[in-house]
Amino acid sequence: MTNFIKNEIIHFKNLPKKAQELLISFFFYSAAYPMVSIFMNAFIWKNNNNILYIIFFRAGQFVIVPISFLLTGLLLKRVKISNLYFIGAVVIAGASVLTIFWKNETIQGFFLMGGLLGVGTGLYWANRNYLTMKETSDDNRSYFFGLLFSFATLIGLVVTLFTGWFIVFGMSYQLLITVAFVLISISGLIIYRGNYETPKIGRLFIFDSSYIWMKKRFIHFGIGLTDGLSFFLPGLLILTVLGNEGVLGTLTAVSSILSTMLIYVYGRKSHEKDHKFYFIVSAFLALFSSMFMALVFNKLTVIIYSLLSGLIINFLWLTAAPIILKNVDLEVGQIEGKRFSYVLDSEIFLNIGRIASLAVCLIVTNVYGVSSSLRFSPLVLSLFQVLLFIYLEKRRIHQ
Repeated sequence: MTNFIKNEIIHFKNLPKKAQELLISFFFYSAAYPMVSIFMNAFIWKNNNNILYIIFFRAGQFVIVPISFLLTGLLLKRVKISNLYFIGAVVIAGASVLTIFWKNETIQGFFLMGGLLGVGTGLYWANRNYLTMKETSDDNRSYFFGLLFSFATLIGLVVTLFTGWFIVFGMSYQLLITVAFVLISISGLIIYRGNYETPKIGRLFIFDSSYIWMKKRFIHFGIGLTDGLSFFLPGLLILTVLGNEGVLGTLTAVSSILSTMLIYVYGRKSHEKDHKFYFIVSAFLALFSSMFMALVFNKLTVIIYSLLSGLIINFLWLTAAPIILKNVDLEVGQIEGKRFSYVLDSEIFLNIGRIASLAVCLIVTNVYGVSSSLRFSPLVLSLFQVLLFIYLEKRRIHQ
């Protein structure tokens, strides 16, 4: 074990200094993320018992995120990237605090709170995505993302496990979100104090997309179809079918253990040629797990689906990100002013997919009820995702 830790420290130190700082900042954000996602949804559900509030809360977030990305592009012409990263982190933390402390019982109110969270999310992730793209290279991205996803998942494991049971035994959501505020602020401060080159911003929108990038747009959209539901549906399944926040934290932690081991091994051992295969495997695993739950809806299938959900989403991103970033490098070439436009373009299509997933969930809820929505929405979206990816692959073969 000692040699393993020493080797990993050596690998970490071999990364560029700025990439190391990014990872440390991301780890602090990862520690807070379960508090502002999983348990935020749990708070809204436990206090209102209305899935529409959660759907519109997340809809507000997903609608505003691309707009906030666009705002970031405009602000980067005048404001340092490290400052905007910090501001985004603080706005995320502040919006989370307001959602917990402000008593709200209307769909419009939750949509507005989600929109405010979307402003911070866009500011934070636009700059985070750009910095990740800029400060890593094709040679170290597999290791960078493997380390990021595995350690972030491990941190999330500990946080969700203890947080869930602390809430069961009396810890208030107000104290929880205060801790999250501190952690996210520290994440922002690490980059704020660093020396990062602010990007040159050229044209913000891509009007002359290549065929390869058009395909990546559809991949982002397809990932968004299942990623959108992952923000709230596994947690709601656990709360409605299995029990309280303690069970929610425990199952999420078990899922994190599985994800951490597999993601870390993949990040350390995989090569560029492996990404496509495991991306396809992840998409089909999402389809089969959602199909199993739709056919046999009980505690066991909910547990299986919940355990696999986090792993699947992480692997979709882990396998897609290096390929997409390499494509961006090729598309940008020597014109750095074009790079941010690809960050913005990716986010637009990702959030279109996320909004589509919420729309499907909302329609099924209104027509067939909450239980049917929780049971069948993942299957509908996973099936559409797989069909989309099959279509893209057939188009590629016939080109």
